Amino acid sequence: MFNSTFKRTALAAALAAVFSGTVYAQDTASAMRGSVVGPQGNGAGGTEVVIRHVPSGSTVTVTTDEDGNFVANGLRVGGPYQVVLDSDVYRDAAYQDIYLQLGSTYRLNAQLEADEMERLQVSGSAINYASLNRGSGSSFGEEQIEKQPTYGRDLKDVLRLNPLATQIGDGSELTVAGNNPKYNSITVDGIGQNDDFGLNNNGYPTQRSPISIDAIEQVSIDVVPFSVKDSNFTGAKINAVTKSGTNEFKGSVFYQYASDSLAGDPEPNRYYPDSTAPELDYEEKTKGFGLGGPIIEDTLFFYVNYEKTEEPQPVARGPEGSTASNFANVSASDVQTIQDIAREVYQVEPGDWNINPVEEDEKVLAKIDWNINNDHRLAVTYQSTEGQQTRNNGGSTGTLTLSSNWYSNTQELKAYSAQLYSNWTSDFSTEIKLSKKEVDNGRVPLLGKNYGQARIETGEAAVYIGPDYSSQANELQNDTTQFQFNAEYLKGDHLIQAGYDYTSVDVYNLFAEATLGAWEFDSIEDFRNQVASGFEYKNHPSGNVDNVAAIFTQGTHSIYLQDTWTPTWDLEITYGVRYEQIFADDQPRLNDRFVQRYQFANTENLDGVDIILPRVGFKWNFADDMTLRGGVGKYSGGRPNVWISNAYTNDGIGAVNFDPSSVDSSVYLENVDLANVPQEVVDSLVAGDGIVTPIDPNFELPSEWRSSLAIDWNGADLGYLGEDWFLSAEFIYGKKQDDVAWTDLSRRTLLDENGNPVTTSAGRPIYVADDPLDNHVPSEIGDDNGISRYDLMLTNGRSGDSKILTLTAGKAWDNGLSFNTSYTHQDVTEAFAGGSSTAWSNYRYTPTVDAENVLVNTAGYEVEHRFVANLSYTTQLMDGYDSSFTLFWERYSGRPYSYVLDTYGNSVFGDAGNLARPRYLPYIPTGPDDSNVEYTDGLTYEQLLPLLQEAGLDQYAGGFAPMNEFRGPWNTTLDFNYTQELPGFMDEHKFTLFFDVRNILALIDEDSAQQHYLFNGSPTTQFVKGDINPETGNVVYGRPYAGYDTSAPTSYLPERSTWQAKIGIRYTF
Repeated sequence: MFNSTFKRTALAAALAAVFSGTVYAQDTASAMRGSVVGPQGNGAGGTEVVIRHVPSGSTVTVTTDEDGNFVANGLRVGGPYQVVLDSDVYRDAAYQDIYLQLGSTYRLNAQLEADEMERLQVSGSAINYASLNRGSGSSFGEEQIEKQPTYGRDLKDVLRLNPLATQIGDGSELTVAGNNPKYNSITVDGIGQNDDFGLNNNGYPTQRSPISIDAIEQVSIDVVPFSVKDSNFTGAKINAVTKSGTNEFKGSVFYQYASDSLAGDPEPNRYYPDSTAPELDYEEKTKGFGLGGPIIEDTLFFYVNYEKTEEPQPVARGPEGSTASNFANVSASDVQTIQDIAREVYQVEPGDWNINPVEEDEKVLAKIDWNINNDHRLAVTYQSTEGQQTRNNGGSTGTLTLSSNWYSNTQELKAYSAQLYSNWTSDFSTEIKLSKKEVDNGRVPLLGKNYGQARIETGEAAVYIGPDYSSQANELQNDTTQFQFNAEYLKGDHLIQAGYDYTSVDVYNLFAEATLGAWEFDSIEDFRNQVASGFEYKNHPSGNVDNVAAIFTQGTHSIYLQDTWTPTWDLEITYGVRYEQIFADDQPRLNDRFVQRYQFANTENLDGVDIILPRVGFKWNFADDMTLRGGVGKYSGGRPNVWISNAYTNDGIGAVNFDPSSVDSSVYLENVDLANVPQEVVDSLVAGDGIVTPIDPNFELPSEWRSSLAIDWNGADLGYLGEDWFLSAEFIYGKKQDDVAWTDLSRRTLLDENGNPVTTSAGRPIYVADDPLDNHVPSEIGDDNGISRYDLMLTNGRSGDSKILTLTAGKAWDNGLSFNTSYTHQDVTEAFAGGSSTAWSNYRYTPTVDAENVLVNTAGYEVEHRFVANLSYTTQLMDGYDSSFTLFWERYSGRPYSYVLDTYGNSVFGDAGNLARPRYLPYIPTGPDDSNVEYTDGLTYEQLLPLLQEAGLDQYAGGFAPMNEFRGPWNTTLDFNYTQELPGFMDEHKFTLFFDVRNILALIDEDSAQQHYLFNGSPTTQFVKGDINPETGNVVYGRPYAGYDTSAPTSYLPERSTWQAKIGIRYTF
C-alpha cells in the first residue's frame, strides 16, 4: 500500500510541480527538499542528488542521510532544473524541466527501482501559476508578468490578481486584506522597497515603482505566511527577485508611448450630469533596455536593466479664458496685476501659471551572480532610482497658484545588497545577507526660497505666490542597514532553522511649516499697500531652521527558531517563534514645561520595547490532488516611522509656533516685507511652549493574531467546463492587539459643580483645556481662557478584527488558453485608520462620537466584495511567433465613509482651536419632539427627515450614526494587453509589439467604466451643521457651509474613467 501510493505521489510531484507550504522570509532564492527511498520503501541513504540549473550551469550536489532525506538551499528562482539521483545501490533517476518558485521549497519525493534497470527519465513541467494564485498567497513568473495588462508599469498591476489585493484610488495605493497600504512589506532582491517613513501613498520611497517591471523574474504576495523568518508587516509581504545572467547573452531594448491622442474623452461625472468633464492633456515616453550573460561561463554572470520615463506635466489650472483645461475664478488681468505688484513693490519673482515642467523617472539595476563553487553562491545587486515631479497645489476653482508656489518633489533611492548562500555539508547550510538603502527626498520650491508665501484674495478666488507653506523647510533622508543570518540543519524528518536579523534606520527629518512666513491679504489693493489680514510663522527660537530637524536612529534586533517537520510524506508541519526588540540611540529633546504639565517626560523612544511572535502552520496532502493547509501566528511591524518621528520633530523646543498675541499686530501685518520676517516676531518664540506629540511611555508594539484554513483541489472535474481545474477556498481570521491611537493630553472632561462629567443632552462628552501651568479652572462649556494648545500622544487604543473569505478557480488549457477568477468577502474593523503621516491629521479626521474614546467599527480600507477574472490566450497567428491576448476584469464595492457634523471649524465639543474638525458623528433625532436637538438657519425636523432617509441615517434615530457604515459607489474596470512577436534581424532575434489599454470597458459602457474614489483613511460627508447650546446642552443643527449633502464624498477620476492606451515595441536578442 505504501509503495503504490508513494509511487503515485512521487510521479505527481515531478510532473505537476507540487510545492510545499514552506515559505522563506523576504527571500531571493528557492530550495528543494525531499525523500529518496528504495523499492521496498526503505530510505535510500547515501544517494547523491545533483541539482543543475540548466541556463547557467550552476550545480549543487547533496547526499541523502540514512533515512533518504535531503535538502538544498540557495537555488536560483525559475529554471529549468535537472535533478539526477545517483545511487550505488539502486537504479539512477533523472528529472527534467523542474521550475522553482520564489521563496518556497520544491518537494521531490522519489522511489528508486532495482539497479539492473536503466536510468529512469521523468519530465516535469513549468510552474502552473493558476494554482499559485489563491487567497492568502500568490506567485507570478516572468511570462505571466509580461502578458498581464500593466499600463502603470508597476508590480501592483500584477499583484492585483491576488484575491486580497486591491488597487484603490488612482491605482497608486494597494490595500491587502482591508489593511492600510502603508502596512505592507515590499522587498526586491532582499532590499526593502517600502516607504519606511510612510509619506508616499504608493508605499514606495519613490514617486513611481522603484524597479522596472521588465527586470522582475518572479514576484509573490502572502498575507499569512507561517514561517517565523517573515517580519515587518501587518498588511502583506510582497517579495520580488530580479533576473540574472545565464550562459547565453540575452537582451532587449524597448520604447513605449502614451498620450491623450491614444485615449478617449472623459464623460461628465454621472453623479453630477451638469458638470463638465476636463479634457485630458498628457504625453508619456518610456524607454529602456536589459542585458544579461556570462562573464565566465558556468561561473560568473551579469545582468543590467535601465528604464527612463519622461512626461511633460500639463498646466493644471489657469485664469478665466486661458488655454488651461481647468479655470480658477480669477481674471488674467488680476493675475497680471498681482505679478506686477510682486515685482515692483516687494522685489520678488512671483512666477506664472503657464509653466510646463517635465516629470522624470530613471531606474538602474545591476546584478552579479557568482558560482564560487558547487557549495557557495554569491549574488550582488545595485539599484538606483531617481525621480522628480513638480506639484501644483491649485486644485479648485477658488485657487490659482503661480509657479513660485509650486514645488518639485525629488526622490532618490540607492540600494546595495550582497547575499551569500553556502551548503557546508549535505545537512547544514547558511545564508548571509547584507543590504543598505539610502533614500533622499526633498520638497523644493520651484523658484527657490527667497521669500514667504502670500495669499491674495481677488473676490471669488485666491492667488498664491511664494514658496508653499509646507515646502519652506521640508527635507528627509533615511538610510536603512540590514544584516541577516540564517542557518538550516536537516535532521531526519526535521529541518531546523535559526537566524538573526539586524535592521537600523538613520533618519534626518526637517519639517516645519511657514518658516519663511505666510501672509494673507484680503484684496489686491491691500497687497499693493502691504497690509495683511493674517500671518503665520513657525521656527526654532534661534531663527536657524536647521535646529528644527529630527535626527535619530532606530532599529530592531530579531532572533528566531523554527522546525519544519514532515512526519509522513504527505504532511508537513512548521512551528517556530520569533523575538524582536527595538533599539534607539537617540531620544526626543526633553521639554521641561511638558514634564511640569503632565508629570512624565516626552523622551520615550521605544528603546527596549519587545515582542514575541509564535507561529505554527501545516500542509496536508490528504489525497493525490487535494490539500488542506492552515495555521495560526502572530505578526507585527509595518507601521510608518514618521509616527515615531513626530515625537522628535514636535518636541515643543525645536519648532515653535508664533503666538500673534505676543507682538503688536502692526509689526507683522503692516508694511509687509515678504522677504523678511520681522525680528520682533522671531524674538518672541519661546522654547518649550510649542506643540508636543510624544510617545506613550507604556506603548506596546501593535500586532495581530492571524489564522487561516484552506482547501485546494488541483485537478477538479467540472463536467462540461472540463477537467484539471484548480479550486481553492480559504477563510482568514485576524485579531489585532494594541493597535495605534492618538489622544490629546491637553483636554479633560468638563465637570459640573458636583464633580460629575458634563455631556450634551444626548450623552456626548464635553471637553475643556487642562493646562496645569495656567491657574484658570474651566467651569462651563467653551471656557478655555483662550488656551488653544494641544499635545497629541501616540498610544495604544481599541483593536479590531477581520473575517475574510476567498474563493478561487483557475485552469490552463493545452491550446494556450488560461483562466483565473476569484471572489473575496471582507469584514474588517478598526478604530484609527492611520491614513495620515501626522498625529494632527490622524486625530483630527477620525470620525467619532467622543474625541477621546474612539470606538471600533468598519475599517476605512475594507473592500467588502471583490470579483476578479483574468483570461489569457496565446496562439501563433504567424508560424513561430506568439500572439498573446489578456483581459483583466475586476469589480469591487466602494470604500466605507461616515456622515459627520460641519462644525465650521469651531471648538463645539471642546477641541483645541487648531484641532476643531468636522469629524463628529451626528446624533439622529427621533422626531420633531426630540428634546436633545434644536434647529437654526430655518431648518426644521420636517426638512431634515427626508435628508436622513435619503442618507439612510433614519435607522439610527435615538442614537449616534456609526463610523464607516456607508459605502461609496462600486468600481468596475476591464484592462487589455496584446503582444505580437515578429521576426528580428537575425535568427533567435524578435521584435515584439505590445499594446496596453486601461479601462477598455469605457468603449463598451462609459457609465459603468467611471471610477470614483474616496480619498483619505477616513472619508466623511459633512451632513449638517452642528453646534451646541451651552445653556441646554442640546446639539443645534443648521445649514452646513457647502449646503445640505447626502452624497458619498467621492472624487471622480476622469483620466481613469475612459480608455487609455500605451503602444510599445521591444527588440529581443
